[in-house]
Amino acid sequence: MKIYTMNENFDPSTSGTCILIYGDTGVGKTRSFVTLPDPILIINTEPRDPRVTLQCSVKKNITIWEPKGFDEIISTIDSLLGEYEKGKREFKSVCFDSLSFIQSDLKSELEDSRFEKETQLVEKTSKSRYNTLVDRFRIERGDWDSLSSMMKRITWLLNRLSKFGVIIVATATVTEYPSYNRDLVAAPFFQGVSYPAVMKGYFDFIGLVNPGIDKPYPPSVTFMSDGSFMSKSSSEKLNNIGGKGELNFSKILSVIFPPIIKVDVKPTK
Repeated sequence: MKIYTMNENFDPSTSGTCILIYGDTGVGKTRSFVTLPDPILIINTEPRDPRVTLQCSVKKNITIWEPKGFDEIISTIDSLLGEYEKGKREFKSVCFDSLSFIQSDLKSELEDSRFEKETQLVEKTSKSRYNTLVDRFRIERGDWDSLSSMMKRITWLLNRLSKFGVIIVATATVTEYPSYNRDLVAAPFFQGVSYPAVMKGYFDFIGLVNPGIDKPYPPSVTFMSDGSFMSKSSSEKLNNIGGKGELNFSKILSVIFPPIIKVDVKPTK
């Protein structure tokens, strides 16, 4: 068990933070990674090459990993976490791009696993083989719990990594009137109910990304909602300026973690 205390010497920036940004495809979520403190690690789960998007005038130290499948994703993040526990802290920022896509990918992985298992069962019992598309691409009620558990494990590891002073940024696509909360006009796109029900607890900040007002890029991000879309902000300083602005993590982090100025006070005579 780890025990925390608050004291006057506490520097909040040493605890890192966990941020989720969501918005339309192509709005500028991935490109915003270049505004993070480097060295930067991007855990890419999408099929496209993020280097095309990341091309810009700013030179950054960026490494990209592309683990495949649930087991490799878990072992990759777990191994990285182990390095930080040993004191080897290679990256200042870690990005997971994206949670929406990996959930869809894991759903396909579950479908394939179920089909393989049931096909083997049919062969063993000498029953007529079923191999229709309906049989192959179906997911049963119990599989949704498995999918939720897989997503929770990934997000939990990312949250643990943030405890070592790492800035974690995960992305998701946006959906209108999500099935898990019809009262919201916009929210991160996640399937099922169980994971969305607890997902907010893993993040310190959740922001909706939209194109910029005067020009599409850089986009804007809003961490405070009027109730119509999902958001979250754990920073009083950010809330005091309206919880929104340009999607530039350099600027956002300077508000969340302003530099601590230590003043040496000489004793009075």
